[in-house]
Amino acid sequence: MINALEQIPTTEVSHPFCTAREKCHLREAGYIEEEYFLAGVSNVYGWEGEKKTILYKDAPYTNRLIVRKPERIENFSGNVVVEILNSTSFIDFDRVWVLTRKHLMRNGDIYIGITSKPNVIPAMLRFDHDRYHRLSWQNPLPSQLPDIELGNMRGASAPETEDGLFWDMLLDLAGFLRDPENSLLAEYGPYFQYLAGWSQSGAYMIRFLNDFAYAEERDVPLFDGYYSCGSASSCLPDLNQNYGRTAMEQSRKIRHCYQPFIEIHTESENQLWGNDEARGEDSDAEDMKYRVYDIPGASHDTKSTMIDYYIGDVDVYKGGIVPNYPGKELHPNDFPSELVFHAGLEMLYAWTREGIAPPVLSPIEVDEKGENCKDALGNSKGGWRLPAIEEPLCVYHTQCTPLQPDLAFAATLFGYDEPFPIERLTALHGDLAAYQKKISDAAGKCIEQGLLLEADKDTCIEYVVSKAREYGLR
Repeated sequence: MINALEQIPTTEVSHPFCTAREKCHLREAGYIEEEYFLAGVSNVYGWEGEKKTILYKDAPYTNRLIVRKPERIENFSGNVVVEILNSTSFIDFDRVWVLTRKHLMRNGDIYIGITSKPNVIPAMLRFDHDRYHRLSWQNPLPSQLPDIELGNMRGASAPETEDGLFWDMLLDLAGFLRDPENSLLAEYGPYFQYLAGWSQSGAYMIRFLNDFAYAEERDVPLFDGYYSCGSASSCLPDLNQNYGRTAMEQSRKIRHCYQPFIEIHTESENQLWGNDEARGEDSDAEDMKYRVYDIPGASHDTKSTMIDYYIGDVDVYKGGIVPNYPGKELHPNDFPSELVFHAGLEMLYAWTREGIAPPVLSPIEVDEKGENCKDALGNSKGGWRLPAIEEPLCVYHTQCTPLQPDLAFAATLFGYDEPFPIERLTALHGDLAAYQKKISDAAGKCIEQGLLLEADKDTCIEYVVSKAREYGLR
């Protein structure tokens, strides 16, 4: 139950953690950013055999929301995207926003990010203690596991807090947004609301759908659609943190989804974290409206999402994160996967609002070992193919060589580009003018297939052509 929603003012000396106000030029885009504290009570759930039960009722909490919305109501699209903020790096990463922000803002969508785990609170306290000292996920029950074994990721949970309070926070937020008189967005209504998540948060969506979203009959669904990006199903959280890391012991497939669900993986997730077991089959059935796509060439972390977006971001540094490329190679993977995530989000809107089912695409091809099959140029076969992979300038790798031992895990998330020698580039594509024509034609075909938005055509072409210049094509 939500008891209070309080806006926390932005002032000259205090602003939300990881604000997008300046870096994303919100004012110029006609957007405003607001932060709220969400206070209420949540149950702690557990298992009684295979049935979900309440272990503790009405534990108090205070959590946060970050809201980005059109300043003028008449510019609102009717879409509200709620992101389960990613906690893997022990800070609130709004990766779905980072990937889709350009489309969200040009479309007039509302974005809401909700903190998903208390392990990010220490970073926010380091950033601004006065602003965030009231955040609380206090654990009402004694821990039954050693501290290091708590929760879905080793060392990311603490006995003083309880990760499992999140389920009722999300349920109650969805219900709150459904109220046409809610104090957050009432003047913008009516609207469609969608749930989104990146990486670990994609795993949260699996648990939410399987054990919470349809646990009770409802006149109106909690969300109208679901958007899972780069899911790491092996991070699936249990009902509460005292069960530890149970993800690989349980089925991670979505059992049913009555609203449209689109899942998009980069090439990294196609190879890592056991996602082959969690992967569903494309379906238009009433109880399973589901599409899954792979992006060949794209790695989990990219130059645009983990370097360019955070350059000069003091908030992240204060929180204890330095988002640098962890590899020895010269060219961090910069595949323009955000263009796919723009188009995928638009597919979800059309499926939800107009009943237009998205296309079915072949997955990335894998061999008997589960490894991605490569074409003659060294890139993966199959999947959602943008011009950058259809007419490549390099081999796109999804893992890099760590600069030092403590960067080994980060190196599994961040790939690199291996440019073709200029002789090969010329033999494949001719001169720069010929290559630009080839890429423009390929972009047009993607638009016809719904794989690229018309609004992104110029960005798509400029990305590849500028890369061709960098690699020496003239």
